[in-house]
Amino acid sequence: MLKEQLEARKIIEALRLGIVPQKYVEEFTFGREKEIKQIKSWLSNEDESSLILVGEYGVGKTHILEYLYSYLLKDNWAVSIVNLDPNELPFHKPKRVYEAIISSFRFGKNRNFRDFLKEISESRNYYELKDHQYLGVVIKELKEGNESEYLFEWIEGKQVVGNPPMFDYSTSSNIYCNILNGIGWASKNVLGLNGFVIMFDEAETVDSFWYSSYQNEKSWNFLKGMLLMTSNKKELLEENITPFFTSPYGGKIYLGEKTGLQYGGRFPYLRYLWRAKANIKLIFAFVPSFNILDKEPLNALRKIEIKSLNEEYFEDISKSVIRLYEFAYNFKTEQKDILKRVPKNKTRMFIKGLVEALDLLRFYPNEKLEDLLK
Repeated sequence: MLKEQLEARKIIEALRLGIVPQKYVEEFTFGREKEIKQIKSWLSNEDESSLILVGEYGVGKTHILEYLYSYLLKDNWAVSIVNLDPNELPFHKPKRVYEAIISSFRFGKNRNFRDFLKEISESRNYYELKDHQYLGVVIKELKEGNESEYLFEWIEGKQVVGNPPMFDYSTSSNIYCNILNGIGWASKNVLGLNGFVIMFDEAETVDSFWYSSYQNEKSWNFLKGMLLMTSNKKELLEENITPFFTSPYGGKIYLGEKTGLQYGGRFPYLRYLWRAKANIKLIFAFVPSFNILDKEPLNALRKIEIKSLNEEYFEDISKSVIRLYEFAYNFKTEQKDILKRVPKNKTRMFIKGLVEALDLLRFYPNEKLEDLLK
């Protein structure tokens, strides 16, 4: 079998799940010129650091994020994409979210976070990070030739033990915002990138519906901290961090006097903002049925609505998928009414349904499509 046909079959297998492989995402992006133009305009606006994409499930928000992931790499940005999950990857576990950000971190020609750190250590301006409490440790060790798997795993959030520790507490938002701030700052000021874009899919899972009141409070604290950090709020550099006793047994919490942010009790004086400018932009994908978009601080962010595609774009998608399918399986269908038989209310379901319809036609060539899809 031809190598090209094998590759085509791999693409079809992904489409069967409603997924477009990353390297082909631009080829399978239809009818989103308006939204992409708006997003690119936002990217060039230094006064806005956060953006919300709003759309129903299956309408194409994830596809747009995948498109942006590919586009941003080509446009000289560092980029990460995180699929939030109320059980596995909730916002009230900042260390786990940080680890996911680092795991998907890419820049240049698909280079990863370890490459990023090595390139900083080899640059002329490596010393700029020497006073960063976490990143400075790694750069120093790399500069001295002390590269190790444990060192990388520590800064990637896979290990707790280290100096300083990577705490796994829900109150440790300040640690991970501080590190991300350092990464964003270095991406532009040391390596000359445009900055660092972090994208969050399924962002509605920040909502209190999923969590206890304590978990919900910590989720919003981390979210607020990230938004303020990426906005370079000077209060984060200036505010007093005050301990409050919460029980007669001496329990304490530490709060920022101006922002109200909670600082981790094990590392209370590490600020959310290490150095301005952060050079980080955040993109969140939400479904519109959740009321949390009316809450502060989300209510003040720019929102772009992602609607269902028009009929003409479904026709363009079907032509591309059918052409690819026929090449992959040496198969030719003469039945021209496939488009009419596949539901078009959700883009993802349409692509899955289209591939399934083609499967049926290939396996049962003597049957009519209307009979197969009863």
